Amino acid sequence: MQKQTVNKVIVIGLDGATFDLIKPWAEAGYLPTLQHCLQMGAHGELRSTVPPMTAPAWTAFGTGCNPGKHRLYDWIAREPDSYKFTPVTALDGKAPTIYGLLSDYGRSVVALNIPMTYPPMPVNGVMVSGLPTPSTKVTFTYPKAAYQDILNNVGDYVLYPDPGEAYSDSGIDSFLKRLYRAADLRVQTFNYLREREKADFAMLVFNGTDTISHALWKFMDPSHPLHDPARFEKYGNAIRDYYRYVDGLLAPVIENISDDTAVIFMSDHGFGPFHKFIHVNNWLIQQGFMCIKPGLRARLKKATFNMGFSPMNVYNTLMRLGFGKLKKEVVRGEGQGLLKTLFLSFEDIDWGRTEAYSLGNVGQIYLNVVGREPQGRVQAESYETVRSQIIAQLAELRDPETGEKVVETIYRREEIYAGDYLEQAPDIVFIPTRLEYFGFGEYEFGSHKIIESMQRGISGTHRMNGIFMAYGAGIKPGAEVTNASLVDLTPTILHLMSAPIPEHMDGRILQEALSPDFEPMAGITAVANENHTATNNGSNNSVLSEDEKRIVAERLRSLGYVG
Repeated sequence: MQKQTVNKVIVIGLDGATFDLIKPWAEAGYLPTLQHCLQMGAHGELRSTVPPMTAPAWTAFGTGCNPGKHRLYDWIAREPDSYKFTPVTALDGKAPTIYGLLSDYGRSVVALNIPMTYPPMPVNGVMVSGLPTPSTKVTFTYPKAAYQDILNNVGDYVLYPDPGEAYSDSGIDSFLKRLYRAADLRVQTFNYLREREKADFAMLVFNGTDTISHALWKFMDPSHPLHDPARFEKYGNAIRDYYRYVDGLLAPVIENISDDTAVIFMSDHGFGPFHKFIHVNNWLIQQGFMCIKPGLRARLKKATFNMGFSPMNVYNTLMRLGFGKLKKEVVRGEGQGLLKTLFLSFEDIDWGRTEAYSLGNVGQIYLNVVGREPQGRVQAESYETVRSQIIAQLAELRDPETGEKVVETIYRREEIYAGDYLEQAPDIVFIPTRLEYFGFGEYEFGSHKIIESMQRGISGTHRMNGIFMAYGAGIKPGAEVTNASLVDLTPTILHLMSAPIPEHMDGRILQEALSPDFEPMAGITAVANENHTATNNGSNNSVLSEDEKRIVAERLRSLGYVG
């Protein structure tokens, strides 16, 4: 029996894609390319990180490591010796990436639009950064000249459309037009770079599958609280139609792969409806774990906050009056000072009497620990007592409208993370019920309520179940993969490419997806090359400037991730 070898691997990332949508649409004939790969290849659900957020999830994919080893737990991290938070980038990642490892093994790499690859790292080929790249005015390609080369040979390049356009009815059509154009240019760029570099490893991520689901889920879902039957005829199939369009763009890629090429489709997390926010800091105040300063100014701000003077209420009023675009001006750049002057913020917290705080998406709670936080309250000997109290009370949190418990699972950090950077993890991480509830991550105190229905803006959000599909050389047709995780993909890809798998990786090789005829080639060893590095920490951009940090924060605010 002739053994199969794999010389090339193509990875197609469909950010936020879920089999909950793909399988019924594929069976109905809307996604013939993905249906062919489902039938002729291997597939299974892919468990995301906890929480299923872009920054930790895509970094877990790229490193084969849990956040305790790669250090990214959310889009933000607390600045040392303060209670201020700053956006994270690839520079904050501490584990080697597949892009750098393959480069060091002498394999040619094309990495296009992969989240958490900004700023770009040196690779043996080309890297075009994805989120959180702020604009095309910064250096977002390696080598730097690659951007001009793309413009010369493709004509244009769109980073990503602003989903904020789609949160008002008047902006949906413009958002969709730019979304489709971005997808077209992405594939044209991918095909051009892949051919030019003769890439051994080529990866492309479509973030539009995530963005459109955030913005337009309500039109598709009749059970969604924001569903508008009058808009269903125009936008009810918008998500399906975009998936269908991407499926068509991918058809030539799949049809023209060589006999020695494996193709992997994956997503960093799944997707589903979003109904209500959980304002975790409000709950911590209610339960006595967080305290307001005793001064007159802080007490006045808290009093007006309790009466409803909050960023979300002001934003909703602006939206009703047709001034929704002012939100972006308020929350970006110098507008942050205005937010903290007008509204209740962490500047009004009495940290010396505060035992816990939250900032981030989904459900992260940090204890205010003596010696770790600048004004720590919780002593080492009382750490577990306080943490257990918070967990016990959090488990009883209920939606006042329905009476149901809104927290599904609660983890101590050491239950889900392990590694040298465990100390920087949230002390408590919880997953809300069905993930239809979501922690509010855009500002410290977005609303005066604890549980609040979403009135406008995003209507869909992340789930734990992403997708894995594999097709082509070395893949077992019809194989079903179970108990797979994001961290398993990099070891599997390295194995397919006959490259060494570092011992520190948490993931496993998905052997059940591989053909029994597959046999790795003779082992590849590292190639000494000063131009490449397995992590981004050795790039020329070793530290972002304050201006660059501000620009990155603006990009994340425009996407609704941070305040």
